[in-house]
Amino acid sequence: MISSRNLALKRVLDLSPLILLVALMAIFAIVDPRVVSGQSLINIVSQATPIAVLALGAMIVLLTGGIDLAAGVGVAFCAVLIASLIDAGVGLPGSLAIGLAVMLIVGLVNGLVISLLKIPPFVTTLAAMVVLQGATLAVASKGVLMLKDPTLRFVGIERSVGIPHVIFATLAVVIAAAVLMRMTRFGLRTYALGSDAAAAELAGIPVTRHTILIYTASGLFVFLTAVVMICRVPVVTPNIGGTSLLLDAIAATVLGGTSIFGGRGTVWGTVVGALIVSLLTTALRIFGTDPSSLELYKGAIIMAALLADTGMTYTKARLLEPAR
Repeated sequence: MISSRNLALKRVLDLSPLILLVALMAIFAIVDPRVVSGQSLINIVSQATPIAVLALGAMIVLLTGGIDLAAGVGVAFCAVLIASLIDAGVGLPGSLAIGLAVMLIVGLVNGLVISLLKIPPFVTTLAAMVVLQGATLAVASKGVLMLKDPTLRFVGIERSVGIPHVIFATLAVVIAAAVLMRMTRFGLRTYALGSDAAAAELAGIPVTRHTILIYTASGLFVFLTAVVMICRVPVVTPNIGGTSLLLDAIAATVLGGTSIFGGRGTVWGTVVGALIVSLLTTALRIFGTDPSSLELYKGAIIMAALLADTGMTYTKARLLEPAR
């Protein structure tokens, strides 16, 4: 049996993302109270919305030990595509439908290549990233597009009780993702596949088909992230999203407790990870950090999170050893 001490330590490790968020807020409150002022906290949560949505898609892929390097550039491509269609007079519903269909197809193709041709996810999604980069520049023929659609403005900019509507919209996505991962066959199969693919196949789980579904779901979350981005930022350029947003999303997933080895991760932990990334970015800006150095710090955060993830995986395995 697992001792009560080991069980308590394991629970602390499970809550480590939330503990880290609270600790950082306490530290910043002492160093510079502006970071955790009321309006600043609302801005932090608002800035975390696209990170959280993209990180949820990244979490689903990481749960299986895979990765989607095309997700960040996919957000830029989808945002530019939707904006260009709206600018061409297609209308918001039609533009969103086309954007959704295209990103589902991109995810489907990635899943087919990975599952049927057995090409590693890193190579497949890296190639997809290059293709999407070219497609983004091709679609963005006008360079900068200004969106004035009232629906987008209502969701992304306007507020109720002082809170931007985009936060409520993102919360709805988070709740839906939590239901998907905990209360549906898709979620249960994803965790099983990430824990042990061979055992999952022996248990009757259609591994090939489910892998295709996972990368298609990643395309869905890329689309949702693009929608959040164009709601929050009505000025759409080919630089929207991209590698920077992907780095933030990956950092959020790992900081939130998702294992890069697969099989472990939660929706709410990922959301906490997104809040941590947004909090750190806001704090660095308030402290006057050179904008060109932000990516350096984000890279360091990801490296530290990966090292911590490895340590936590090892520690939890040791804690569970007495039960075997």
